[in-house]
Amino acid sequence: MAVRIRVQAVSRANLGPLVEMAEHLRAALPGWQDTTPGEGRGRPVSDLAFDFAHLAHHDGDGFLVATVDDTVAGFCTAFVRSRTLSLTGIWILPEFQDRPVAASLIRRALAYGDRAGAVEACSLVLGDAELEGELFRFGLRPRFPVYRLRLAAAAAKALGSELARLLPGAKSSEETIRRGSGRSDTERIDRLARGLSRPMDHEYWLAERGLGAALVRDGNRVAAYAYGGRGCCGPLAATTSDAAVAALGWALQLASVDAEDGVDVLVPAVFEAAVEHLLEAGGACLASCQWMTRNPAGGLERCLLASTTIP
Repeated sequence: MAVRIRVQAVSRANLGPLVEMAEHLRAALPGWQDTTPGEGRGRPVSDLAFDFAHLAHHDGDGFLVATVDDTVAGFCTAFVRSRTLSLTGIWILPEFQDRPVAASLIRRALAYGDRAGAVEACSLVLGDAELEGELFRFGLRPRFPVYRLRLAAAAAKALGSELARLLPGAKSSEETIRRGSGRSDTERIDRLARGLSRPMDHEYWLAERGLGAALVRDGNRVAAYAYGGRGCCGPLAATTSDAAVAALGWALQLASVDAEDGVDVLVPAVFEAAVEHLLEAGGACLASCQWMTRNPAGGLERCLLASTTIP
């Protein structure tokens, strides 16, 4: 008998069970066991809960859930910034991984991107070879690994202080980033480094996640921005290699503040200078993800990712 798979947009009122599902599936992956959710009402809100709420608000048509005979089998998050579709967070329950659930979600997400005018698609895959194979069938190709690195807070602060001195920079207020030259600078850097614009995500990192921000100058222009806070290092984007390394310093310093369990960094392997500095400072490589895109593209050799859901 044919399996009936239904894919539809997620209701914002029903995010809780999907957050719990993703938290437990992620914690079962190699290198992510430390993210196992705590018990009880007092447990901290996870990065997944924050990210999902943000995407459900701004990109509801790309937040898709798949059901098999009215049973939730999996879901995915997909969003469009400028003309790039980011297909992230594809979560499938183990008992449904031998059915075409992933293919149904990917097909629907790519169709959503086409309707939104996307000409590029990218995805960050967390250690799932079968999922990489599905994305390959739909035209995405593996480009390079993205490492999850962890550095002790004291080591992150020391390395950050050293690197931040390489170029002029300063911590920016939330108001500076949101308005005036700060916002125009971050949008210009995103276009040059990532080929997209994402003002709503900058608002989210500042207002909802409460991250600190810094801007770095290279010559006469602002050439990089960096975010960090409470153990979270990034996002970061830069227009020059020197500015990227200096911005890494600022991101590490910001992340080391109130970092109880160390500083976590999602760094593309092509940002070789960052990987080298972090490893030499005692960083541990906990996990490796795979960055996949339709077309070869540069820029991530000067970037840190914000999270696995909103890279």
